[in-house]
Amino acid sequence: MSLHCIAVDDDDFSLKIIQKLSEQVPCVDLRKTFNNALDAMVYIKKHKPDLVFLDINMPDINGLEIAGQIKEQTMVIFTTAYKEYAVDAFDVNALDYLVKPFDRERFYHAVCKADQLKIAKEIREKDPQQNQEWDQSIVIKAEYKNIQLKLSDILYIEALDNYVKIHTPEHTYVTLQNLKSISEVLDKRLFMRVHRSFIISLPKVDQYNSSKIQINGNEIPIGRTFLPEFRKSIKDKSVYQVN
Repeated sequence: MSLHCIAVDDDDFSLKIIQKLSEQVPCVDLRKTFNNALDAMVYIKKHKPDLVFLDINMPDINGLEIAGQIKEQTMVIFTTAYKEYAVDAFDVNALDYLVKPFDRERFYHAVCKADQLKIAKEIREKDPQQNQEWDQSIVIKAEYKNIQLKLSDILYIEALDNYVKIHTPEHTYVTLQNLKSISEVLDKRLFMRVHRSFIISLPKVDQYNSSKIQINGNEIPIGRTFLPEFRKSIKDKSVYQVN
């Protein structure tokens, strides 16, 4: 199911950009745009959208005040020309903070986080007993459906432009996300980025040297800048180094 979204900005050109970007992302259903913040507040209270793209500096009431009045069920992504409000934005539980002009990739990355959170909420509401299992899993969109993957099944994750391939022992899943967005929902104690195009599961490492890592018969390159942190994280695990 798509994200029910609205955009609020007193600048019509900014609204047109958000509308154009939204049309390029399948999970975004941008139902209305508002250049009047008070009208937007009436809509939010009545229709309870999943996500609001929200400017900060607006007449009558600013975006921070609006976000402070929005209930938890509605997520907020700020879209503003001002960097200096970022700390205040996260104080009102903003999901993300996009500084104008932002590109399609940055917009897409922010929306992916919202989509992931909505899926998680739906799973928990459907079956509260899955809460503990959810903490050890992620949900991805692949093969035209939502798929729940146990973290313990993931071997490594490979970047392909705006897609990622998630490798498990039995299957490889291709999902419309980027490496950065998916890394934010992974347990940092278990997963590590070792290359600009790869994230690995640390417990799955069989052996490694200074240039590559072996996992389940697959060789993954390791970037020189990532090597010191990888060695630090892997040293206490039952993994051996080869020359």
